[in-house]
Amino acid sequence: MSERWLLRGATVVTCDDELGDLPSADVLIEGGKIAAIGPGLSVSDARVLELEGKLVMPGLVDTHRHTWQTPLRALGADWTVMDYLAAVRVKLSPLFRPEDILVANHAGALEALDAGITTLVDYSHCIYSPDHADAAIDGLEAAGGRALFAYGYAAGPTPSPDLPDHRARIRDAERLRRSRLASDDRLVRMGVALTEMQVPWEVSVDEIRSARALGVPITLHCSAWPVNKSEVQLMAAEGLLGADMLYVHCTFSSEDDLRAIRDSGGSISATPETELQMGMGFPVVGRALCAGVRWSLGCDVVSSNGGDMFTAMRLAMQAERGAENARVGLPSSLPLKAARMLRATTTDAAEAIGLGRVVGSLRPGKDADLVVLSADALNLTPLNRPREAVVMQAHAGNVETVIVRGVPVKLGGVLVGQDLALLRRRLVASRDALVERAGGVASLLGEVHRLEESWDMGGGKSATGDAGASA
Repeated sequence: MSERWLLRGATVVTCDDELGDLPSADVLIEGGKIAAIGPGLSVSDARVLELEGKLVMPGLVDTHRHTWQTPLRALGADWTVMDYLAAVRVKLSPLFRPEDILVANHAGALEALDAGITTLVDYSHCIYSPDHADAAIDGLEAAGGRALFAYGYAAGPTPSPDLPDHRARIRDAERLRRSRLASDDRLVRMGVALTEMQVPWEVSVDEIRSARALGVPITLHCSAWPVNKSEVQLMAAEGLLGADMLYVHCTFSSEDDLRAIRDSGGSISATPETELQMGMGFPVVGRALCAGVRWSLGCDVVSSNGGDMFTAMRLAMQAERGAENARVGLPSSLPLKAARMLRATTTDAAEAIGLGRVVGSLRPGKDADLVVLSADALNLTPLNRPREAVVMQAHAGNVETVIVRGVPVKLGGVLVGQDLALLRRRLVASRDALVERAGGVASLLGEVHRLEESWDMGGGKSATGDAGASA
């Protein structure tokens, strides 16, 4: 049972169109939900956080993260997408044991919480056995945050005796949906991550239909480089587009594709840091904004880049502004506003994964998923425009307190109930074992020649013009 909390005297950025920003207000939390917001709330029998000089806002939502890659942090800082696919997807992923997945997801989800991300989409495409899938969920649950566990249907480059074929993977997803992920009211919910569409088309159709039979959200890598026919075109031709779909990257999506996503109610997750580094095209944020598509952001892979949304927001913002400025010359205005970026990583991101009625803004009746920032820190003082300051000045070090469904998971700068020294030792040991099994860091890029066995590198493999690879 969650405690009753009163957060007193903060600047409250609700991200709610009706409530707006409140310069000095209280937030009352009861039964895991927001009970009231307003100045001078009279409350007894509640634990009080005195937050004068602080800022309270909704928890951030990361809509695309391969959390299992946490032990590989920064190994790919200078990798291209081909290097990444060869090292991570071909070489390293088959070497992950269930215990590696567990510690990776535990540490990765805690990293997200520590940086103010209360909800993440875990695109879990390193599942080689039912034990791997259960370990991934165990790791997310151990962290205490909210997550959409997107079961990755993609088979790895090495045959798995435990999941020998496509139908076995679908049956395993069905097992989880019947058992530990049967409820959509859990902090860790069920989703499905589709295989990249180089597989026979009937396999892709089967995956989509199986996800819909399970009644769970669907996410997929989409149009990360040019191909003959995009994923959106292929699915549209079969009537398979839907509001339950979250399309990742879309850097090479056509305007017709973007309109099709919009009209079907789907959403996009852009991951600007990986897209700009890996030659996956320019982030789609500006085009999605113009097309009226709901869009959000993801951190993607800490094997190459950072894992906090403050960096992702600022990079996406300024990359798009730079491109627009280069196009028009000296601009008369900036189309992409900072407040719009904050909306993309809170309310819009929650809507994208079916949680808009639950989280994404601060409003009485919603779950109490929120973050306290040190607005009295020098980098946020004076707090002239709160929403704009969150996007343009705040960083992960400003995150003091994080609450998920009314329960503090970080309080006063310290993660609650976690043995971080032990977790770090386990994470380092996992990294060491993985690299040793791979034959050392120097061997990671030795199998680039195998990429075309699993991915269409741009030319198209079949008459249907299979879609391209992604991270």
